[in-house]
Amino acid sequence: MEKILEFEEIISETNSDQRNILLGNGFSRAFDEERFNYSSLLDSPSIPFYIKRIFKTFNTYDFEVIIKKLESSAQLLKAYDRRLTTSDRLYQEAINLREELINRILEIHPLSQNDIEKDRMFKTLVFLSNFHKIFTLNYDCLLYWVLLNREDFLKKYSNMEIFKMDDGFRPYYNELAWKQKETQNVFYLHGALHIYKKDNGLMCKPQNDGRYLMDIIKENIYNNKYPLIVTEGSSKNKLNKILKENNDYLSYCYSKLNEIKGVLFIHGHSLDKKDKHIFDAISKNLKIKRVYISLCSKEEYQDKREKADTFFAKREREKTLDVNFYDADNIDIW
Repeated sequence: MEKILEFEEIISETNSDQRNILLGNGFSRAFDEERFNYSSLLDSPSIPFYIKRIFKTFNTYDFEVIIKKLESSAQLLKAYDRRLTTSDRLYQEAINLREELINRILEIHPLSQNDIEKDRMFKTLVFLSNFHKIFTLNYDCLLYWVLLNREDFLKKYSNMEIFKMDDGFRPYYNELAWKQKETQNVFYLHGALHIYKKDNGLMCKPQNDGRYLMDIIKENIYNNKYPLIVTEGSSKNKLNKILKENNDYLSYCYSKLNEIKGVLFIHGHSLDKKDKHIFDAISKNLKIKRVYISLCSKEEYQDKREKADTFFAKREREKTLDVNFYDADNIDIW
């Protein structure tokens, strides 16, 4: 077994490099193992098997797609023959599925950042400040809430500097809209629960109006403003949603992963083939010279080494990429 490196040791050795990080579900699970140990919003046992079959028929994990299909089918049947009770059932199934989406989101999440101790988020800010660009595959709101606490951190620790982590959203009339690509250094590769697309195509996130963020997301879903999240099960389908569904935000974030250079930390990801599109992009990016992959325990090494070989062996043989592993168990992120 190759040497398992210490995180602080790597940070010290890469001070002259541009450091980037890709966050996987392990980042959220480090906050709350039980709450964030999930694979799909569709896994809920309260979703009937025949509804899951509809998802399978249309080869999607996207709640918005299926809800809209149920609603449009109900409208069609009602227009065809008002006596058909099937149309009413389809309307009800759409309502039930929308409720289930809301319930699953609320099941996973704290209601707001106020439910998380400030010191926990400050620790996360210190950890993230080691990196120039932050990419995440998580669509929960933990990272978003952490970023909102930079000013509070600087007030408490005036002798420390935390660089500005910028998601590209700015005030725009009565919205917070995705407008500032030039300074953006935080990228939600699979979207996020707090990001939604308006009818005019503008990507937005909620303004802070004093309500819990989860309540705003719930209201948005009721008003057919669905979260921009990639919930597809396969890498192929995920990439299709990112690149082929006319979504400028997702495709832009993905393109930035293809442009980074220097050093990339892959933190809290199992290297599962469901995200093959992400690791293919990393492998094809010849400007990335070193990759550091986190391990929760030494027992994980063999499995992750074999998975890493699947994506990076060719470049390792060509000596254009150096792949290493580091101990994540000793990093106090939260």
